[in-house]
Amino acid sequence: MKGFKGNGEESGQGRISRGVEVFGDVLFADALRVGGRVSGRVISENGSLMIEQTGDLQADVDVGVCVIRGALRGNVNARSRVEIYKTARVQGDIKTPVLLVEEGALLSGAITMGKEADRLPEEIPLEGSDELHKSKGAS
Repeated sequence: MKGFKGNGEESGQGRISRGVEVFGDVLFADALRVGGRVSGRVISENGSLMIEQTGDLQADVDVGVCVIRGALRGNVNARSRVEIYKTARVQGDIKTPVLLVEEGALLSGAITMGKEADRLPEEIPLEGSDELHKSKGAS
């Protein structure tokens, strides 16, 4: 990912290193690497979040791109994509237009993808809902 490659210049990338614990809301602009622990919320309008293998988040995540190699307990809303690698352990719902899950990753939760990810839950029609009402005798 472009947001995580260093070229020796100031990249605007933040880091929560192994051994660091953060409680509360974390807001960032470009990129954030997490190797430590975060409890609360992680928020960025279009930024990229990378949860390293040593990273442990108990947080709701609202970002542009979310790359998970560590542990996440919380819901993810990604505007661009979510990548879950084989070392990842994810418990929570994921809402994103694009999802990549590597074989061996642990994932438990609901997934909303594609154009449906941009819509609110109450706007998503249930397939066959008319037939369901008709079959039960509802008018």
